[in-house]
Amino acid sequence: MKKLMMMACMMLFSTAMFAEQGDTFVGAGLSYGIHSDYKNFGIGVKGQYEIFDNFRADAMVDHFFMHDGVSLSDVNVNLQYAFGEDNLRYYPLVGVALVGHSYNSFGFLSEAKVGFNIGAGAELPVNDNWKIFFEAKYQAVEDWGRFIPTLGVLIAL
Repeated sequence: MKKLMMMACMMLFSTAMFAEQGDTFVGAGLSYGIHSDYKNFGIGVKGQYEIFDNFRADAMVDHFFMHDGVSLSDVNVNLQYAFGEDNLRYYPLVGVALVGHSYNSFGFLSEAKVGFNIGAGAELPVNDNWKIFFEAKYQAVEDWGRFIPTLGVLIAL
């Protein structure tokens, strides 16, 4: 468990190390995790950094609330390639996920696993400093694979 958490921290810091080269955004989103055995709402914080033209890295940390005795927390680090017009951009994404499961009422993690993400998203700039994003990804994690749509807002730093 300690090794998994250390790996997640290293992924987040390695994404942040590029922060001097391009546009950086931070924000928050609402998610809905859909699994055949359970569904639950979540909230998260997100950071996005443009490594070079149209190629970006993002990191998102989510907490999915207890529903039917299950809550989850995850850390995702994804790569994106944005294309489209300035007023509407699309992107495929691929990345890694560290997911923690909890089956108890206190919310302490019972178990954690590593998996990967694959999906796509779109973003609509409101102005130069704000944009709205919608993202849908499949989080492939042993026994916990699920579809996660997310709607959120990003603000330029």
